[in-house]
Amino acid sequence: MDNNSGASGPFQVAVIGAGASGTLVAAQFMRLAPRGRLALIGNAPRPARGVAYETPYRANLLNVAAGNMSAFPDVKNHFVDWLKNHLTDSDAGTFAPRTLYGDYLADILDETLSRTANIEYISGTAVGLSRQKDFWNVRLENGASLMACGVVLAFGNLLAPGDPIDFNAVASEYWRNPWAEDAVKGLTADAPVLLIGTGLTMVDVALSLREAGHQGPIHAISRHGRLYQSHKPYQARPLQELPGDFKSPVGALRWIRSRVEIAEQAGSDWRAVVDSLRPYTSRIWSTWSLKQRASFLRHARNVWDIHRHRMAPEISHQVEQLLVKKSLIIHRGRLVSAAQNGRNAEVAWKETGSGKIQALNVARIVNCTGPGRDYSIARSPLINDLRDSGWIVPDALRLGFETDSDGRFIAANGRPVQGLFTLGPVRIPALWESIAIPEIRNQALALAELLVTEIVEAQVSA
Repeated sequence: MDNNSGASGPFQVAVIGAGASGTLVAAQFMRLAPRGRLALIGNAPRPARGVAYETPYRANLLNVAAGNMSAFPDVKNHFVDWLKNHLTDSDAGTFAPRTLYGDYLADILDETLSRTANIEYISGTAVGLSRQKDFWNVRLENGASLMACGVVLAFGNLLAPGDPIDFNAVASEYWRNPWAEDAVKGLTADAPVLLIGTGLTMVDVALSLREAGHQGPIHAISRHGRLYQSHKPYQARPLQELPGDFKSPVGALRWIRSRVEIAEQAGSDWRAVVDSLRPYTSRIWSTWSLKQRASFLRHARNVWDIHRHRMAPEISHQVEQLLVKKSLIIHRGRLVSAAQNGRNAEVAWKETGSGKIQALNVARIVNCTGPGRDYSIARSPLINDLRDSGWIVPDALRLGFETDSDGRFIAANGRPVQGLFTLGPVRIPALWESIAIPEIRNQALALAELLVTEIVEAQVSA
């Protein structure tokens, strides 16, 4: 699969990052412009999967049913048809193992690479980007470089979770990266474990522990101690247009509460109301002021997330069983300190509400608070280079980077950067809904169409 970067002449497009986002952009671009020249740059041992789909544990399922996980918006059953050949008795309603979805993306990448010689996969790490007349010069860690008319930064979830407290005293028991394969390995079967966070990442790690043979108590702690809801069938209640109530987070909350009550009286439930907003969430977010967005993040984000991003029914059932057996214990509070206690870590935490200090003695601590979003403190050589050069700017709320409606980066001078694009999680500041495949696949298609128009067709007509 690997190719060198020594091809003659500049590429039309260079995609930096060969995870799910980068794979989808590359596949869409080559479908639209088979004669276009594209370089896909990545350094993962197994390209296409990214963090989300690299997991080896089959207990980690997709949070979206197969019928809405096609990589291509215009081919609705693309993933369903693939899945039927790889998972017995699967259909559009199946919540497939995430490792299988990684295989699906890898097959798409392999097919794209084999279809034409005009795309090159370059195994390497991009460390710098500079403008030279009408081209971008992409510098690689090994000293090589390549030129491209347009560049797509497909970072995905690049940053590990941030540390809620100082764990230096228990560094050997602390895993900052919950997606590391060894995060659930090397434990005695009955060892107590602490998972920081009670969201979907916590659920993934808890079930991965069990699949790896761990049988000890699992403690999970977060400020609210809320678990994510599960998917259930419901009677759809689509919105024909967006009501005026959404001019503020408070108005949005009032509307949701009233509509949930109406839906339940009609035999449906809150899921129909939440999902009816999915086509409009980016528009709602874009109309809120910075102050309103900050208020939403402080007061309502957790409640929204646990209802919007739901667990597969099978996963919810397994979590419920762990709770009933008290194998999984949920705590409401925040961490205070961590100290060594023999071979274990002694973790002090303060209960939400009472303020009482409690202690846990655990063999391992895994940070499950979710990917970091504050790119102002990122230490990636490429991000540092672009940030210092003023080509990319972290947003004021530290959710990602500033971008325009097409995915162009906004530079430090406040203007869109010609030929420098992104998609996926780093576009959260502009779109809010920008982390799931149903959103990212649409962004990939729209971006590929734009690249073909602005670069490929422009060169033909020049």
